Amino acid sequence: MGRVADLLNFGPISPFRLRTKLLLLALTTLALPWAGCQYAREMETVLRESEQQSLLAVATTIAGSLKGKQELLFRNDSLSALDAGNARDITPVVLSGAPLIDGRADEWDSTERNIISVPGPGNDGLRILAATHERWLYLALLVRDDHVVFDASEMTPLDANTIGDRVWVAFDDRRGGQQRLFFAGAGPGRLAARRIETREYGREEAVEEPRITAVWQRARDSGGREGTGHDSGYVLEISIPLSMVGQHLGVEIDDRDRRGGPRTSYGTLDTADLRASGRLIAADPDLNEHLRQFSQPGVELTVASSTGALLTRLDAPALPGDFTRLRGFLPRMYRLFLDGGAIPRSVSQEERDRAAQQLTARAVQGNAESTLFAGPYENRVIVAAAAPIFAADGKRVIGVIQLAQTADRWLTLRDRALTRLLNLTLFVTLFAVGAAFWFAGRMTLRISRLGAAAETALGREGSLARELPEAEARDELGDLSRSFSSLLGRLNEYTGYLRTLAGKLAHEIRTPLTIVRSSLENLESEASASGGMGDNARIYIARAREGSERLGAILTAMGAATRVEETIAHSERQRFDLGALVRATVAAYVGAFPQRCFASEIPAEPIEMTGAPDLIVQMLDKLVDNAVDFSAEGDTISVVLQADSTFAELSVANPGPTLPPEAATRLFESLWQSRSEADKRPHFGLGLYIVRLIAEFHGGSARAADLPDRTGAIFTVRIAR
Repeated sequence: MGRVADLLNFGPISPFRLRTKLLLLALTTLALPWAGCQYAREMETVLRESEQQSLLAVATTIAGSLKGKQELLFRNDSLSALDAGNARDITPVVLSGAPLIDGRADEWDSTERNIISVPGPGNDGLRILAATHERWLYLALLVRDDHVVFDASEMTPLDANTIGDRVWVAFDDRRGGQQRLFFAGAGPGRLAARRIETREYGREEAVEEPRITAVWQRARDSGGREGTGHDSGYVLEISIPLSMVGQHLGVEIDDRDRRGGPRTSYGTLDTADLRASGRLIAADPDLNEHLRQFSQPGVELTVASSTGALLTRLDAPALPGDFTRLRGFLPRMYRLFLDGGAIPRSVSQEERDRAAQQLTARAVQGNAESTLFAGPYENRVIVAAAAPIFAADGKRVIGVIQLAQTADRWLTLRDRALTRLLNLTLFVTLFAVGAAFWFAGRMTLRISRLGAAAETALGREGSLARELPEAEARDELGDLSRSFSSLLGRLNEYTGYLRTLAGKLAHEIRTPLTIVRSSLENLESEASASGGMGDNARIYIARAREGSERLGAILTAMGAATRVEETIAHSERQRFDLGALVRATVAAYVGAFPQRCFASEIPAEPIEMTGAPDLIVQMLDKLVDNAVDFSAEGDTISVVLQADSTFAELSVANPGPTLPPEAATRLFESLWQSRSEADKRPHFGLGLYIVRLIAEFHGGSARAADLPDRTGAIFTVRIAR
């Protein structure tokens, strides 16, 4: 019988086993997380687009509320800010709180794009930071000076021999003229703002302006220490009431290397007459109050001029609830797989500022747009929208309103839902894979047991085992086992019939054969009594007698196996000397087969064993008869007997042809023989089968092999003592 696997495969044999197939089938559940990710991605796209459209609609609404309100967007005296700007224009940032005037620039945002930088001689230079809060204008002047020179005394500010470094601030006043104030002192600390007024007889006098506050301090290095030598400078912080300042504002630095020495001037004032030509482009103080009515949690509101200068910024109120994005390996992997290229990766601050400027520049062209860019923190995404603010004619753009908010709200909600979904689907997938693997292992074990039982169902003596495993199972495998059991039962009945067929035929044919033989004898007797028979009749009678003798030999051979089985079943065991028995039997073969030579190797000491001596002799007869049939005249047949305390081995070797390839598994089977067609004697393949039966009766086995030099074959029987 073939393997069960061959019976179950009706098509080409698959390279994968059943366990692998079921495991691959279970892995298809990984499509669930993929489908969940696709669904989450679509939902995230809808949420993101909805958030952008919502923010853009709010920006457009705020821009519409400011349409044509130039007096609210800009201070009344800076409406000319709609014109093209120049490098000397100063645009202050609107602060949410008043800065501390202490001469320290730590609290100022030195990366603000509204900073004005003016180079000076050598390594010197000036940076101007401006801001407004309510009704005040604040200036922070960061001066880089290799050698700071203070006045000799604050009591003589107009004495040319005692003058050191000075800072000039000029601005328009309400009467149409310009005010020029200078700041100087004998050392760091609070300074007074003074203007030069001409008294009677042309006498000049420095008059203090009490409404202006200023503090002068040395600049600090990167380690927080005050600069005292090369590459140092100072910081001057100034607060001025906005009501004093008109449309123009400028700053000038007088740098001296010694008191009373020649000055080197640089800044935003006209050097010849210290006149301010740069404009102060500032938002109206009431603009923030107007914008607060549109304030939303988590939304930052920014207003810029048409030139891109930042006018005001309303900080974003705190968001209600916890929108901290999930951390950990799995959420990061989910986010990386889901976001793809939709969410921008982390970028530098310069790139973020550049993205905001580009959005503002597009809005200045009259187009309302929204975009995404990375925020200042890790895993932070900013949604921004910008809308143009038009003048009353609806054509000119006088400013840009920009809204920005973090996407943490919808990204966090998406991440939480996605994490729960993927964790659940991964758990279900692992459970399904484990269950499929367990089921595949159990199914493979059951099929392997059934296949092993099917392979060993046919015994060596031809009997069939009718009981197979899994017969009690109520699934398809149980049906298959019961079908095999039914098939084996029918085969067993058929093979049982075949095993007894030889004996039945021998019994049934023996009587007719006896009649044929007696008839031939009577025919010969009558022919002799009548005076003889013809030559042809003698030939025919001789052929008939030869055929009957051959038929008798066939019947005898057919019944031999049945008789041997019956003899073995009823044999009685006795104690005898195996060596003496083999020695006597080999001596008898010398006379029985004179055409062959016999050589024996038998121990001299007795080999006592328990068994049936007549069966041992019959077994040796079959081996020697087989050796004689396959050897030539004059060949030597060797008989060797070896023994230990447990087993005895009897070997018969003869020269001749080697064993056929299939002889290793079928040589000792019943009714199998490999003789050539030239041998006309009847052979039924029962001789070596009888040898195996006798060996198994004595608790041993029989085997055959080629001689080491492949000049013949050797048959070995191992029996228990």
